[in-house]
Amino acid sequence: MATGTPKKRVLSPLPLLDEAQVLRVCAREGIKTHNAYKMWRGLIKDGHPTVRDVPGLPKALYDVIENEFALTTSTVVKQSASKDGSTTKMLVKLQDGNMVESVIMRYGTVQFSSYLDDKGLEVEEDPTFKSKPRATLCISSQIGCAMGCTFCATGTMGLVGHLCSGEILEQLYHANQITPIQNVVFMGMGEPLDNYHEMLSAIHGMTDVQRWSMKYTSVSVSTVGVVPRLMQLARDAPKVNLALSLHAPNQDLRIQLVPSAKAWHIDKIMEALDEFIYRQNLEQARMRTVLIEYVLIAGVNDSEETAHELGALLKNRAIVLNVIPYNPTAVPHDYKSPTPETTHAFNAIVRKYDVKTIQRQELGQDIASACGQLVISNLAGEGGSMGTGGCATEPADMEELVPGPVPAMSLGKPRKRANGKKANKSASNTAATAKSGVTKSKEVATASIFNPLRVAVLIVILGFLFLAARKISSSGADADPLSSWFN
Repeated sequence: MATGTPKKRVLSPLPLLDEAQVLRVCAREGIKTHNAYKMWRGLIKDGHPTVRDVPGLPKALYDVIENEFALTTSTVVKQSASKDGSTTKMLVKLQDGNMVESVIMRYGTVQFSSYLDDKGLEVEEDPTFKSKPRATLCISSQIGCAMGCTFCATGTMGLVGHLCSGEILEQLYHANQITPIQNVVFMGMGEPLDNYHEMLSAIHGMTDVQRWSMKYTSVSVSTVGVVPRLMQLARDAPKVNLALSLHAPNQDLRIQLVPSAKAWHIDKIMEALDEFIYRQNLEQARMRTVLIEYVLIAGVNDSEETAHELGALLKNRAIVLNVIPYNPTAVPHDYKSPTPETTHAFNAIVRKYDVKTIQRQELGQDIASACGQLVISNLAGEGGSMGTGGCATEPADMEELVPGPVPAMSLGKPRKRANGKKANKSASNTAATAKSGVTKSKEVATASIFNPLRVAVLIVILGFLFLAARKISSSGADADPLSSWFN
């Protein structure tokens, strides 16, 4: 396992999809920045194979790009497809010989192993929801991971290095050569918030209208809870979907499963979560939720007592709990998957706290690309065969992830803590908070009604009616109003 601070990676040539590097060179050469965006549009949207094929760029830009950059500095050295065709795993070799994995997941029919209907009653038969066909890319942000989650294969690698934003976007570029990608989830190798600035730059590239033009709501970020960065993400990109890898309802158990939890107490993580939810819904007419990921491990975090504690922790929060039975993988622990009966009972207990839980079908288990299975067994200089890679369950589109209503939640201010513990709330406080949420929703609705365009249209309509009334009055009471107006 790699430990300590990873060695800084020096890339040559530079990734052409790396916005910061390209704009830095443009500034050095005196090239106007709009030419860089024109170049990206030609390569990504218009499909030109090389920069030379993009018309209308300055000669200096052509020259510097050819001398210092490459459209892709990485290559897909192996693809593995699941038997049902739902999943394709890519082994991507970086220019320094290191490897990362990314996974394409195809959706159209979503099956839930556990789900509640609109009345809050459990659906006995596995419900299936059909949606428009789409492909989601599970993307890597680091080579390995420093978080060391004991149930995750990537955690056994340690942190080997950070990917730059260009290398992150190259995974999206490669995937689009296989199938058009509609959604991206940062659930591959690495902790995205531990590589924050490169992740954020990549998100900007994905959502830039000159490049991939994805909606922010089509991008999801999964984190174990790097508190300072989670608070920053709430300010920088509150419109992205957030998935919090929780896995335990208390600090002691969480440290056993997520060693990095020693740095950020679960109370602080929940405070940061509340802040993100608050900012995410400030200007939303419809409540958005955060996905809580919970890997259920037999005899570790699947007891009835743990389920009650988790329900109490998540109650009255705008979240959806995704219960993921443990996938056997290459970790130095004798973890086992829970029985279906245990999983069912765990869901049932948590739901007693008015917490919505789901359990989706897993994709790609036969090619080791399911939740927690991503790892590269052969790093730089050791060949390049597939490890036991994989990706988490995808929360790509919250509307499609959670059909039906979400329990009423508060849009009030983030919760406060007292003495490191959750402050108890009386019924009156809860009601007051809910009322503040309703008030805020009304304010948003009022603001949307009285926007300048609607006011202008209203003025024109009123003017039309006023003139019509005068015309009718001058024509006499017996005149036909419409014929009088148009004659």
